[in-house]
Amino acid sequence: MEMHMNSGFWSARRFGRILLRDVAGGYRSLLIAMAAVAGAVIVLSALTALGMSSRGQISAAGASGAAGFYLNIFRNILFLGGFIVTSLAFHEIRQNGAGMFYLTLPGSLFEKLLSKLLITSVGYAVGSALFLTAASVVSEVINRLLFGFGHGFWNPVDPTVLKMAAIYLVTQSVFLLGSIWFRKTAFLKTMLWIIIFAIGAAIVFGVAARFILPGQLGGHGFGWSMNLGRGQFSGMLGPGAQGYAGLPGFTLAARILFYGVLAPVCWLAAYFKLGEVEV
Repeated sequence: MEMHMNSGFWSARRFGRILLRDVAGGYRSLLIAMAAVAGAVIVLSALTALGMSSRGQISAAGASGAAGFYLNIFRNILFLGGFIVTSLAFHEIRQNGAGMFYLTLPGSLFEKLLSKLLITSVGYAVGSALFLTAASVVSEVINRLLFGFGHGFWNPVDPTVLKMAAIYLVTQSVFLLGSIWFRKTAFLKTMLWIIIFAIGAAIVFGVAARFILPGQLGGHGFGWSMNLGRGQFSGMLGPGAQGYAGLPGFTLAARILFYGVLAPVCWLAAYFKLGEVEV
């Protein structure tokens, strides 16, 4: 079933072809990267198990080692790897021959953007979880054959893992926008702008806190001093304190902005920026 508009905004068949092209286009590089990461996981897991075995920490490792070891690996694969992959999503539009070919492919801007978005967001998150699950199974089998114990089998549906995936689905939208916005080194330039924005936000919050909490942030001459001794911080934000009344509302607003506003704004900006590049 296809839905057509006057501008050819959406076609299920056309979108399927674009999605298939994007998935199959870099499968060789993907397989090489997966093999390299899987090998690194197996080697690191074996070395860690060897170290714990030599220190006589077998029983403790079997009970609690899995959560920390594989969770840290998944965090790096998901965020660092995902942000890099997302930053390269639209690299071909900046290449002379490949860019012209891609921009003239049958398909609307919405279909092209949605294809890249699904692959680098939900597709990458789910694929990373499944990939690490398979790699951890192989790693644990090898560890048990060599050392008689392992880190334990990793749970890809652990609440911590799901929360990390939710955060990734939001934050990767910034790097998707950066992949269209910047011509070269999109990952590094996006990171630079994130740092600049974070510094600016910290300055704004610092100035606001200076007036909201004058007792704890006092001005002396040309400088500020923070009166955050023992018990002071909890006193600022504890029940009945001056800063406590607005804390729930601030937390709710921050969650709404992060989970409900950031990604759609980046998607919309990416859509219009892609239209400018196409023209």
